[in-house]
Amino acid sequence: MEGFTPSVLVMIILAVIVGFAAGYFLMKQREKIKEAKKKLHTSEQEYEEDEDNEYEEEIMNIVNEGHEQGAIMEGEARMITNIFEFGDKDVTDVMTSRKKIDAIEVSMSVEKALNYMLDEPYSRYPLYEEDIDNIVGVLYLKDVIDAYLNQKDATLSDIAREPFFVHQTMNLSVLFQEMQTKKIHMAIVIDEYSQTEGIVSMEDMLEVIVGNILDEYDVEDRNITKIGWADIYLVRGSTRLEELEDTLGIEFEVEDIETLNGFLIDQLGHLPEDNEEIEIIYQGYSFKSVDIHDNMIRQVKVEKRKRKEEEDVRTQ
Repeated sequence: MEGFTPSVLVMIILAVIVGFAAGYFLMKQREKIKEAKKKLHTSEQEYEEDEDNEYEEEIMNIVNEGHEQGAIMEGEARMITNIFEFGDKDVTDVMTSRKKIDAIEVSMSVEKALNYMLDEPYSRYPLYEEDIDNIVGVLYLKDVIDAYLNQKDATLSDIAREPFFVHQTMNLSVLFQEMQTKKIHMAIVIDEYSQTEGIVSMEDMLEVIVGNILDEYDVEDRNITKIGWADIYLVRGSTRLEELEDTLGIEFEVEDIETLNGFLIDQLGHLPEDNEEIEIIYQGYSFKSVDIHDNMIRQVKVEKRKRKEEEDVRTQ
C-alpha cells in the first residue's frame, strides 16, 4: 500500500464499502421485486414463464444493440432470434407435407428400391404398405446397399427400421431433444386419426435456426438460378415468361402461353417423353432440358450463344 496518502486510503475503503452496500441493496430490491411478481401470478408456472420472457427480452435487447453497433453480424443476430423462436413452433411448421413425401412401397424388390434411391437425392425413405397412411418402416440407403450386396433373400420389410411417429401438435424443441436422444433422423407426423400428415427430419429442424442447408443435390428455392459468371441459368419449367424476359432481355413472341414449359412444348410440337433430350434455339439462347417428368419439362439449362440466331426445333 506504499504511495497512498491516508486520505486516499480512506476514500478507497469508503468506495469499496459503498460498492458492497450498493450491490447488497440492489440484490435485496431484486428479491423484493421477484416476491411481488409472485404474488401477482396465480401459479408458480406462470411466474417462471414471466421470468423466462423477461430474460429473453433482456438478451434480445443486448443482441439488437450489438447488431446496431456492428459487434454482432446480421446472420448471427438472426440465428439467436431463431433459437428463441424455435421453442414456439410445432412440427407442422417445418414438416414436409404428405403430398410431397417421397416414399417406397413395401412390395418393391431390394434391387428396384436401390436403383430408385440412387436416382433420388435422399438417403432415407418412409416404407409404406398399400397407401401412405400405413407407414411400416423407414429405409436407409446404406442398409439397402448392404442387403443388396450381402443378403440376397432379404425383403424391404426385413431391413427397414422401426418408424418413429409423432403427433402434429408436438413442440419442435421437445421433438428435437427426443430425436437427438434416440439418435433418430426422421419422424412420421400423424394426426388425431393416425393418418400421415408429413415427415420431419433433423435437417428440417436445424434449418429453422441456421437457415436453408443446401447440399450437393439441392437447387435453391428460386425460379431462375445463375450459374457462375457466364450467361448460363438453371430455370424451372414453371417460370413465367415475363420473369424470364426480364432476366434474359428478350421477348417471347407467343400468345396464350404463360410458362417456359408451355413455350418449349409449343416449340417442340409434342409432349416430351421422360428420357427425351431437347434443345431449342430461340433469340440467341439455347434452351436444353435438364429434367422431364410426366411429360412436363421441369428444369431447363438456358445458355447465351456466341452468335445470335434462331433455328427451328431441334431434338437430340
